[in-house]
Amino acid sequence: MPSADWSVPFLMHQIASQVMASVNRHARAYGLKFEGVRVLYRLMAKDGRPVGELARLTGIELSTLSRVVSRMEARGLVRRVRNEKDAREVIVFITPKGRALAQQERPVYFRDYEKILLAGMGPRETEALRESLGRMLENLNHRAEPESSARVPVKAAARSA
Repeated sequence: MPSADWSVPFLMHQIASQVMASVNRHARAYGLKFEGVRVLYRLMAKDGRPVGELARLTGIELSTLSRVVSRMEARGLVRRVRNEKDAREVIVFITPKGRALAQQERPVYFRDYEKILLAGMGPRETEALRESLGRMLENLNHRAEPESSARVPVKAAARSA
């Protein structure tokens, strides 16, 4: 069994944390953080997404996403519109300014980080990695919680009784 430092979840967390820190340093020049970058790219892929859908796709909690979108709207990168059919729902659209920024910066996030992460890997290794990561994501989607998290500690169970 690998040490904790070499466990797959730990390594994935380390990679994601380092990429996020690097993206934050770069995006700061545009008044954004990693979360705002994710919102822009999800809207580039399909404009006019409900806030709940954006939260699910970006992995950003709804309350945090609301603040992120507000800041982005103040900078003219996105606009929010109430759904005409259901006034409870807010739909987020990318503005021309937001689209221009995302298109300008897209190579940095997709090409440069991928190049750094895949340095020294051949096409077969790269494809195998993509397939493995995709399978891991599917595994998580089919089993939301690890078995050990379903166990309630004895002290916690006693307090709730």
